[in-house]
Order: sequence, then C-alpha cells, then structure tokens
Amino acid sequence: MRKLSILAGMVVIAVVALGVSLVTSIAQPAPAGHVSAAAPSTSLQGAPSIQTVSGQNPGISVSGEGSITVKPDIAKVTLGIEVTNSSANAAQQDAASKMDAVVSELKKQGIQDKDIQTVRFDLSPDYDYSTKTPVLKGYRVTNLVVVTLRDISKVGSLLDSVVASGATRLQGISFGTSDPAAAGTQGREEAMKNAMAKADQLAKLAGVTLGAPISIQETVSAPPTSVDIQPKVAAAPSMATPAQTPINPGTQEIRTVVNVTYAIK
Repeated sequence: MRKLSILAGMVVIAVVALGVSLVTSIAQPAPAGHVSAAAPSTSLQGAPSIQTVSGQNPGISVSGEGSITVKPDIAKVTLGIEVTNSSANAAQQDAASKMDAVVSELKKQGIQDKDIQTVRFDLSPDYDYSTKTPVLKGYRVTNLVVVTLRDISKVGSLLDSVVASGATRLQGISFGTSDPAAAGTQGREEAMKNAMAKADQLAKLAGVTLGAPISIQETVSAPPTSVDIQPKVAAAPSMATPAQTPINPGTQEIRTVVNVTYAIK
C-alpha cells in the first residue's frame, strides 16, 4: 500500500514538471533569425488603414488641390513669311525684304526688339510631286518670329497690320499672365487647406490624432491658352472701315496639387 502511494506521488511530480517545461518553452523568445507567421490582423471594413514601414513612423498621405482663375494680360503671337522662287538666292532675298517690312510694322505698333524673337528660319527645295518623278520647282524660305504683346487689347489690330505689311504666315496665339507667382501663391494656399481638411477627416475616422506634415510635394499646371488664328480682310468698299480681326483671351486656370504626408501622434 505504501509503495502505491509513493508511485502515485512520483507520477504527479512528473506531470507538474512537464507542465512547467511547456510553459517555459512557450514563454521563451524565438532565437535570432527565426521567422514565425503571425495571425492576420482584423480591421473594420471601409476604415482608413494605417501602415508602418520598418524604420519609419506611421502617417496619413493625402493630396490637395487649389484652382485659381486669372485673366491673361500678355499674348505671344507666332507670325512671319513664306516665299518660293526658282532660285535659292532669289527666294532668300525676297524673304529678307518681306520680313524687314513685317518687323518694321511691328516696331511702328510699339513692339520693342526684346519682344521679337526669331524661332524658325529655313531654306528648302520645293518639289512638284504630281508626276511619277518629283520635279524641282524652286526653293521655299520660311521665317517666323514670336511677338510678345503686353497690351492684349491690340492683338487684333496688330494681326491686321502685319498681314497688310506682307506677313503670310500666322501660326497662332498663346495667352498667359505676367505674374504667375501671385496666382501660384493663392493656389498653393488653397491646395494645402484642401489637403489638411482631408487628412483631418481621415484621422478622426481612424481614431488617431493628426501630427505635423513630414513630406510635401507640389505640382503646378498652367498650360498657356492657345488660339489658332485665320485673320480675314473684309471685302468692303474703299470708303468703309476695314473689319478688325476679333481676338478674345478669355480666362486661364492655374491648378496647384500638393501631396502631403502627415505624422500621427
């Protein structure tokens, strides 16, 4: 009977020792280099997710947009001449004479030298492709300048005057603003307000406190407004006032987009 009691006690001690060993094994940290799979985390569907990257603080990234509408106050007109002649030298001389007349008219209209920039000059052969074998007809000279007008109310009258002086090429007009920095400042303020409002809403929905911006990137988009022009001279009696080419600059939208990452407290 006494032997049975001793055996039973030994069994109890062994079981207790085994339990202690198991608990100790579970509590010990995994050895270095050991990778274990963690149970997937659960979150409410539709709530903003906050992810952390090793070595970085969690944050909320948003984009904000600001849009400012301005009225253009400068215009750039591309114009010039194009002539053809059987001789390359004659074509070049003819082009030079006609372009001198156009530039002279521009200066009469108050355009300064700094606002007249040559953007194209080329001399090329002109072929007749109506036959099986192309036939050289002569040579073509094209000379174009970009004219900056700081009084856009004179665009229409300027076009009419240069056509009358001999201009044969009118490529188009682009409108812009002489002070894009002012519009950019306003757009930037609107974009940052928009970004802050979005980030603040997301932080409240996620139940966290929004911190200071830790990253800001800006993109500005203000393409110039382009207009194709085809000025026409009205066929009117000699005593009538010639019709002026109508030009309407309209308005221009300057968009500023900022991508901001805010820290989470």
